[in-house]
Amino acid sequence: MKPEIKLYKILLLLSVLFFSTSFRNAHPIKLTSSLIEYHPKTTSLRIECRVFIDDFTYSINNTFTKNINLSNLTKEDKKGIEDYFEKYYSITINDQKFPLKYKDSKVLEEHNVFILKFSQDVLPIKKGDQFCIENTLFFEEFTFMQTNMITVRIPPFITENYFEATFNDHSLPIDL
Repeated sequence: MKPEIKLYKILLLLSVLFFSTSFRNAHPIKLTSSLIEYHPKTTSLRIECRVFIDDFTYSINNTFTKNINLSNLTKEDKKGIEDYFEKYYSITINDQKFPLKYKDSKVLEEHNVFILKFSQDVLPIKKGDQFCIENTLFFEEFTFMQTNMITVRIPPFITENYFEATFNDHSLPIDL
């Protein structure tokens, strides 16, 4: 056998071995997606957060809840979700923290996605205010592999802006 062909076969075998063992998790992408909307008429925030089901249950179970059933949340589960988000996802306006209040959720089993909806009444947002998002969801579990995408709408200041929270840069201050 020619040395070039032997080297090629070895490289191919190593590549197959590497890729077959690299993705043992249900999904190789570690990602969350959020939408934060401010409603000036009601001075309230509406937050929608999409997470992978397996990542969320892995992270929340045995710390904030026990064996959470996302399709049938109990009162304790909802409280655990609020406590979880208070620790890992905070919104502050001018250094005043506004904890998220759970409103609703939806399970998209076929996509392995859990959609959480929160709301919170806030003070009227004015020009010159600082709006800060700190999103550390799943960084304890997945460190630098995790990315949290955030879309922000704060009329009339921000029509729509996109932000990315990473393991090294998860605090997102926005000067209005």
